[in-house]
Amino acid sequence: MNRFAIIIVSAILIPAIVSGKEPAKPISADTIQVLKIAAQDERAVIKTPDGKTQIIKPGDPVGASGKVTEIATDRVVVEEKKGNETEKVIIRLINGKQKVERLKKTGEQAPAMFAPAEKNVKGKTKGNSIH
Repeated sequence: MNRFAIIIVSAILIPAIVSGKEPAKPISADTIQVLKIAAQDERAVIKTPDGKTQIIKPGDPVGASGKVTEIATDRVVVEEKKGNETEKVIIRLINGKQKVERLKKTGEQAPAMFAPAEKNVKGKTKGNSIH
């Protein structure tokens, strides 16, 4: 292991060992647990990886690159940006059990454009033609 890696590992683990806590897991749509959904209020109660509960609503950030976009009767929808792609994460709560679905949205590509064929001085199309 090189010195740089040892320094990084030490910087992360030593404070956790001294404080008696595990290093915090990053929060993302996959790491939260939906406990309760109040669709009429557009609110949901979630549990984060560190065991804390919080109330979320549309527009709230989730993790470093996610944002709550919808809260409905049986689901919480989070959009996460990864580079130039956006992923829609649907967290469904059915009979107290959580199911996570991911839908990728890629940017729309413009249709290919073709240049018109060149014409010579007499108005005929240049190119391979059989005479």
